[in-house]
Amino acid sequence: MVKRMKQYNFPWLYLYDESQEVALAYGALRTPHFYVFNKDRNLIYTGRAIDNPKDPSKITVNDLERTLDEAINGYKISVEVTNPIGCNIKWEGKDKHWMPADACDLI
Repeated sequence: MVKRMKQYNFPWLYLYDESQEVALAYGALRTPHFYVFNKDRNLIYTGRAIDNPKDPSKITVNDLERTLDEAINGYKISVEVTNPIGCNIKWEGKDKHWMPADACDLI
């Protein structure tokens, strides 16, 4: 993932969560899964960055950019949660398709 980030110049930080405690605490479902916090450290957005990460020429929605623009300009966040797009997190000791029960609430 680090090589891919460098190759495509992704503008975000890469977190390696060896114990998986952080991923479980935040409810992370896929890689990548984005979280945006406001200046008071309240979560204001969680989910995907864009709607078509496999083919950038077909991107129609940039959720992360929209959220950051709204936050910076003092607007209410129009979409607070989206379903992240990426590979399932492989949870230690679980079936490769296992997800936390509350993950089923995302549409």
